[in-house]
Amino acid sequence: MKVVIVGSGTAGLMSALYLKEAFPLYDITVVSSSKIGIIGVGEGSTEHWKQFQDFCRIDSTDMITKTDATCKFGIKFENWSVKNKEYFHSINAAASLFRGSFIASYANAMYRDGLLTNKFANLGRSEYDIHYYENFQNQIPQFHFDTNKLNRYLQDLSIERGIIFVDDEFISLNRNSDTGFIESINLEHNTSIFGDFFIDASGFQRVLMKNLEDQEFISYEEYLPCDSAIAFPTESDPSGKIRAYTRAIAMNNGWVWEIPTQSRRGNGYVFSSKYTTVDGAVEEISGMYPKGVIPARSFKFVPGYYKKTWQHNCMAIGLSAAFVEPLEATSISTSLQQVMLLCSYLPTFNVKTKYSINEYHRIMDSVMENILCMISMHYRSDRMDTPMWRDQAYMKKPEMLENLLNLWSERLPEPQDVPRTGYELFQTLHFYHVAQGQNLINADNAKVQLEAYDSDNNMDRWYEAFNSERMSVLLVDHKKALLGLYD
Repeated sequence: MKVVIVGSGTAGLMSALYLKEAFPLYDITVVSSSKIGIIGVGEGSTEHWKQFQDFCRIDSTDMITKTDATCKFGIKFENWSVKNKEYFHSINAAASLFRGSFIASYANAMYRDGLLTNKFANLGRSEYDIHYYENFQNQIPQFHFDTNKLNRYLQDLSIERGIIFVDDEFISLNRNSDTGFIESINLEHNTSIFGDFFIDASGFQRVLMKNLEDQEFISYEEYLPCDSAIAFPTESDPSGKIRAYTRAIAMNNGWVWEIPTQSRRGNGYVFSSKYTTVDGAVEEISGMYPKGVIPARSFKFVPGYYKKTWQHNCMAIGLSAAFVEPLEATSISTSLQQVMLLCSYLPTFNVKTKYSINEYHRIMDSVMENILCMISMHYRSDRMDTPMWRDQAYMKKPEMLENLLNLWSERLPEPQDVPRTGYELFQTLHFYHVAQGQNLINADNAKVQLEAYDSDNNMDRWYEAFNSERMSVLLVDHKKALLGLYD
């Protein structure tokens, strides 16, 4: 089979590497124009990156040193809630089950300390240090990257693995009049590329998919406030140190991200154009940065996804398929889930394939519902200090989120609460951390359930052992640990 991928951003290159590793005998060709740039101010991954890295045999040390990568142990949310001025979203710590599906360790933490951050987050030990093990870089599940350097690294790796690159611009496509399949694509320099299966990884341009029949778009505008963003780089932290987490700082009209790489920080302000303009957003955040803010790029977006991302022998991956917003770094992970899922169906794909495509869409619908509920939950806040935040109290909730929050007002979250097909990005523990940080869980139930299960004393002993083990791990300055990889 010959697979043609149009677009060489992160989604396109990950797809190429993953498919080549899965199907070594397939011909993989990536078509993209060097005239088209990328935003390139910093990118964060989730724990799903480790799956991609291990499957594609990517060496951690080589990747870190060539992409300016730093370790990511989660996301620190600042000013999203009046009650909890800051909290940490990370599920690296153990979640002990007791008496079936009751997450006793989390209940104990809520009852004793209030925030899960206080008991389970690495942030609780140090601001700029990381837990250090021998060959620590091979155990890190999440990273921050310099986007441009990551792109060059993945492209070089793809070339080494035998993936073909064509530097040219897409002009048009040719389809079989009987089947609707794409047979070839025409490029600017009077050449054509033939293929058996095509992947549209061209981002918001959707150069392949926009030529196909079904363009139904599922908008999330009624659930989410933000529709605009500016991206801008800044110098490294003035302290000379590097945080090992992403910062998500709630502002008057949205929120600011800060992603540390080894030589600078990638930043952006995601905001609602209903409440401010690009100039207003720049003015609002300029006070946070002594040297001011010069946007590298600004863009508008409609949060949501395309309902039919697989049509005939063409699939959209990455921004060509969906974009919710940058919160929780879902773009890379969603692209990875798409290509992993595609691998289940591609070997047997032919002109008669129908149920496989339907099943793919059923699973992706669940993936997108999962993302929507997680992102929407961040905006359920007790903040009432600006028009945007006041309006969130009246904004419509996704049905699944409405059900979850009602359930968690009656009892604490349990593993089975969040629907799973196996490809969703967020499980109950992810929701647990954010919902608790946003003050959306009835904490009074922690004491009641701990007493009912007679598990409070057991959890005190469990936590003593857990904390003793955690405190015994050596802490090392994050920046120094990374510099040690260059020796």
